[in-house]
Amino acid sequence: MNIKHVRGLCSLKRFNTKITLVIVLVLVMGILGGCSSAPATPGWSSLSVVGGMLYSGSQAGRVYALDASSGAEIWRYPPASEKKGLGPLFAKPVLLNGTLYIGSLDGHLYALDAKTGVPQWVFPSSGAIGPIHADAVIADNTLYVCSNDKKIYAIDANTGAKKWEFTTGNWIWGRPFVAEGKVYVGSLDHRLYCLDAESGQKQWEFEAEGAFAGGPVVAGSLVYCGAFDGKLYALDAGSGQVRWEFKAGHWIWARPLIIDDTVYAASLDKKLYALAAETGVKRWEFETAGMIRAAPAYADGLLYVGTEAGSLHVLDSVSGVQKWVFDAGAPVLSSPVVAEGTVYISAFGDTIYALDAEAGVQRWSVALSKK
Repeated sequence: MNIKHVRGLCSLKRFNTKITLVIVLVLVMGILGGCSSAPATPGWSSLSVVGGMLYSGSQAGRVYALDASSGAEIWRYPPASEKKGLGPLFAKPVLLNGTLYIGSLDGHLYALDAKTGVPQWVFPSSGAIGPIHADAVIADNTLYVCSNDKKIYAIDANTGAKKWEFTTGNWIWGRPFVAEGKVYVGSLDHRLYCLDAESGQKQWEFEAEGAFAGGPVVAGSLVYCGAFDGKLYALDAGSGQVRWEFKAGHWIWARPLIIDDTVYAASLDKKLYALAAETGVKRWEFETAGMIRAAPAYADGLLYVGTEAGSLHVLDSVSGVQKWVFDAGAPVLSSPVVAEGTVYISAFGDTIYALDAEAGVQRWSVALSKK
């Protein structure tokens, strides 16, 4: 791979090829890591913890339900008796009224019974859309699902029937955000779109100088989103006008986190930034052991930040002072989850760790099956 090819890939301005999402992600990871050793198996797993159950997808294409207190397996789908799994699962499982929803790189959204794993329906019922990398979002009994056929779909959560679809100019990797009857979604076409939640009609769009790979977050009158031009943007939620912008040292892939009057923005420059939500003025920054791809988690005054170096950094949210750090031994590419005094992380290769959220002591770990 010569330098022109590297520059071309890093710009992310020409994704109109037939290369699959899986291959592109492996190349991106390899380049970001200095082209030293790209992962052999693509995909990373995201976690949800609800009602004492932990739900996770896997690189082998299976959905797992584990006991959150022990890590014991409750069910998996497809079951172990079926040799073939789904496509690799990046998306976070989401739950509503006893149903678990998760999108796959095989181009389908699956609705499963949360207690048993029994499938309820699949979208689309025939054929497939593009690979689904982003988490689905639920609002008013509607699922908003993005895929790499450049579209966002609104789907009835009960039946899987499509309500509407909207086409952007490129793939969509980040999850949408729904607020006040509007859907906000970023695309690799460098644009952030605001759509009417009922009809899918475009209200406005904003164009940056780099791709929007992570999802936006709305708080108050502002929508916040980071881009591959290294900037975090704060836009007026009603008009899309820029209120302020902050420049980091590298791409911003992770979705921002807003707690009270502070925005936490993570970057591939290995830093987490704490910014004033109204003005973008930097309050502090903390340099971690590796690039940060996913949004941090927050609980009880602490921030939990995973990195591609395999470290989980736990910081005081006000001062940025580190409380403790845990080494998972493999990249942590999805957001940690904190529930009932325990922080859960998924390390690349499908090992899930449960740690004491206050002290970092390991409670259990489980390696999901490779088959």
